[in-house]
Amino acid sequence: PFVLKLCAPRSAQRSALGIWASCVPRAMATTAPRVSERLFRRDMLGPTVGHFATSVTALLLFELFAMEWLLPPWVPALEAMEASMGRARLSLWSWTLISVVAYWGVGGVFALPALWRVEGWKIQPNRALDRRALVEAMPLVVFNFVVSSVVSPLVLAASLPESAFDWRHLPGTWTLARDIVAWMLVQEVLFFYVHRWLHEDKKLYAAIHKLHHTWTAPVSLVAIYCHPIEHVVSNMAPLLAGPILCGSHVASIGVFLFLGLVHTTAVHSGYWICDDNGMHDEHH
Repeated sequence: PFVLKLCAPRSAQRSALGIWASCVPRAMATTAPRVSERLFRRDMLGPTVGHFATSVTALLLFELFAMEWLLPPWVPALEAMEASMGRARLSLWSWTLISVVAYWGVGGVFALPALWRVEGWKIQPNRALDRRALVEAMPLVVFNFVVSSVVSPLVLAASLPESAFDWRHLPGTWTLARDIVAWMLVQEVLFFYVHRWLHEDKKLYAAIHKLHHTWTAPVSLVAIYCHPIEHVVSNMAPLLAGPILCGSHVASIGVFLFLGLVHTTAVHSGYWICDDNGMHDEHH
């Protein structure tokens, strides 16, 4: 049919295509659609499942490295700090330190290509960073960063069981695998429906979510440039819900936070350095 379309007159195309269609077995024409075709676009089901499995595996490997190699030497120091500072203060300082390194450290590195106007690997090659707009966005970004750095650890400290703060019993492979699957499912579902709601309700979009989309060619450091209400319900709540439901250990939550912030700065970087095929940049 493709060759006919290129070479044949329109009447010949119709005639030849009609003959070709009549030769197709009737069973092929009446086959019921697959379940996946009813629920998803078929071309997206495989990549979605594969991406989820890859993400779970990668996060599990990072978690195991942290639990088995990185954290054990620091356990006595962490116990001493908790005894002297108290659980709430240690949670605040720990969350803030992880967030600063991930968002401002790694996210700052991700912003360098845009700041230096690097053209290679740019998703929107004809769009350059507006440095003045970036500076003007910083007060709101810093405000949202402070809100999450203060509220999130206090919510976790009040919601998690006592076992979540036992530094002598860090989670093992199966506990981590279970928690990771739950975290990612809960976060993806909550974020999707909140985000969809903010788009479909035109009043909410205009009042709240439109602010985030003023950056039509985003840069990593504006990942949390959004209305504070959106930051709480769309960014913070989905991240915290899974660990609270699972009663997860604070150490594993710290790794999840670090990688989550690195990921969100990557998808907002404007460059092909993330795993979403540029979809979030296109969405902006």
